Amino acid sequence: MNNLMPDTTTATELQRNYKMVAERAKKTKEPIVVLSNNEPEAVYIDYDTYTQKLGQPASYAPKNSFDDIFGSITNEEYKQLEKALEDFEVVDYEDWQ
Repeated sequence: MNNLMPDTTTATELQRNYKMVAERAKKTKEPIVVLSNNEPEAVYIDYDTYTQKLGQPASYAPKNSFDDIFGSITNEEYKQLEKALEDFEVVDYEDWQ
């Protein structure tokens, strides 16, 4: 921040005039502190400034398959998993009585 005091807005102003607050953040390239009941509650920062200051965030690309969502494993990893789970496939009926 270039100033001693940060740029501020209220939660109400953010709700009512989102576009104006967003444009102000984009123009100044500075974070805007959002106040609720005169107390800091959040910080609004435009996306370009966010990526410049904090680095590239994780991809927000839509997920198109179960592999994208849950990942996938190789055949070798599958074999290792199967081997590790073998002991859990045996049921000891005495434990259940």
